[in-house]
Amino acid sequence: MRLQSAIFSIEDALVGHEGVDKVLSILKMEGVWMYAVTDLPRAAAEQALRDAGLSDYFRGVLTAQEADCAASDARMYEKAMRRLRSTPRDTVVFVGRMEALEHAKAAGLRVAAVKGAADADEWAAMCSAAGEIVEDYLDFLS
Repeated sequence: MRLQSAIFSIEDALVGHEGVDKVLSILKMEGVWMYAVTDLPRAAAEQALRDAGLSDYFRGVLTAQEADCAASDARMYEKAMRRLRSTPRDTVVFVGRMEALEHAKAAGLRVAAVKGAADADEWAAMCSAAGEIVEDYLDFLS
């Protein structure tokens, strides 16, 4: 099964993670369409991506205000997936919080748990529940 699209949570799965730019670059080269979701206002989200040097990798950003739901809500992922013209089977959601992981799984999406935002107990639970575990983006490339 070919990965067609990926959805990343800006706050807990992108910004501040070493090596994320390399992973995004490879995904983009392989033709994976990517979207970012966030609870931040649009201007702040776009600035965060620019500051991190990541904005060119994404086809778009969907904010909680625009989607009328939290970034961790399953509806957010479904809306981003529709914008990517993808299906749950071909989409992976990268998240760093258990609540987001649970909602994405409930929507039938494949989920990658990203370490960094969660405390030790939450991370252990995420590792048990996620289909893919990303402790470090640099190791994810190996």
